[in-house]
Amino acid sequence: MKHSNIITFALVSAISGIAFADTLLVPTEYGSIQSGIDAAVEGDIVQVDAGIYYETIDFLGKAITLISTDGDPSGTTIDAGVAIGPVMSFITNETSESVLDGFTLRNGDAVDGGGVYIVGSSPTIQNCIISGNTASRFGAGIYLESGTLTLENVAIIGNASVKTGAGIYMMFSDGSITGGSFENNSGTSGVAIYYKDGTGDLMLTDVLMKENLGSKHGGAIYNKSSSLIVQGCNFEMNVAGEDGGAFYSYNGGDSTFSNCQFLNNTAIDDGGVAYFRNSTASFTTCTFDANIADSDCDGSGGSGVMELYSSSVTLENPTICVNLICDTIEDFSGGQPTIIGDILGCSSGVGACCGGTACWEMSYSDCLDGGGVWGGEDTICEMVNCYSADAGGCCIDDQCIMAVTEDACLEAFGEFQGILIECADTECIGCPADLNGDGSVEVNDIIEVISSWGACP
Repeated sequence: MKHSNIITFALVSAISGIAFADTLLVPTEYGSIQSGIDAAVEGDIVQVDAGIYYETIDFLGKAITLISTDGDPSGTTIDAGVAIGPVMSFITNETSESVLDGFTLRNGDAVDGGGVYIVGSSPTIQNCIISGNTASRFGAGIYLESGTLTLENVAIIGNASVKTGAGIYMMFSDGSITGGSFENNSGTSGVAIYYKDGTGDLMLTDVLMKENLGSKHGGAIYNKSSSLIVQGCNFEMNVAGEDGGAFYSYNGGDSTFSNCQFLNNTAIDDGGVAYFRNSTASFTTCTFDANIADSDCDGSGGSGVMELYSSSVTLENPTICVNLICDTIEDFSGGQPTIIGDILGCSSGVGACCGGTACWEMSYSDCLDGGGVWGGEDTICEMVNCYSADAGGCCIDDQCIMAVTEDACLEAFGEFQGILIECADTECIGCPADLNGDGSVEVNDIIEVISSWGACP
């Protein structure tokens, strides 16, 4: 019996020492999200009902899960409101067990990290929208220093940094980003992601990067002295005010791309898709179409696909379609990448279609059915000039003006060349009687006539 009592006591003691996770309800039990976090202990779940919560949050280093009740980020919003600082902070050695799930984080305004500020921590963020945040320096969406970032199905949209990394700014860090998107962010360089001096790999899988706008380098990503692995990602309509419409790599950046698409990206200067300086990269089974360098056509840019400077880049079985330097088809200029396998072309059956002065890209049959003028298969609107249906060339003295109607030409005392007759097919003579072309009609012109008197050859 004595031994039985000892065993019973030991069992009771062991059971009483077990910590069971609690679910803390906001706002039913706790009036704010932060008060729920304050009360939580390791392993707890802080569950938040749908609504807008005007507050800023600090995870306080706790290994807890902060989750919205319905899992819909559009229905549960944390809004920094008039507060100055990040919406969400992880600054106390949080690990991957610190989980944020199912929220919109908006209206944060900070020096760094308007949406999420992470230093020395490695949280997990999933099923969230990070939007409408600003930073006077770096990382309007997320700022990460000395940590590991795990993002799953996170949309980073419409954030603005005065400097780099409007979507994410990462330094001395690594991590993974799976699913989700970076859209309509704006800043200087690396507008979606600015990745600097990484401590390991940053892996991107199935991520959309679309319509990010930078005033300098890398409309989507800037990779400096870091290792980047990109799989199955789409880069569409990103813009760099200088070089690298979608991507810029500098000073030892090492990047690997596979099964990615680069469509309609733009660089004002060099590299419609990418610019590499003292870096290495490989692209396997990637598609490059409708990207543009020197988009302002001032003659100072090149490489519709990519520009290489002291760099080594390999393309394996690429699909390369219509990429432009200004309005001229050209993929590479300057340093050339190494091509392994075949360069595949694209025949989409789509081309530029002019309807008056407007242009769309569509099939030949759709263009004709709509009464348009088709520019040819695989042409894009940047390659053609669209004129109204009754316009043509107009000679005013020795100059030809295109895209004017006959009435407008005659009102300017010009000579109309005919509907849809282009200036390239027209020779304008400023003064027909000035046969020797010296700018005046005089005796020398009569001599020209007399010297040519007789039957024409």
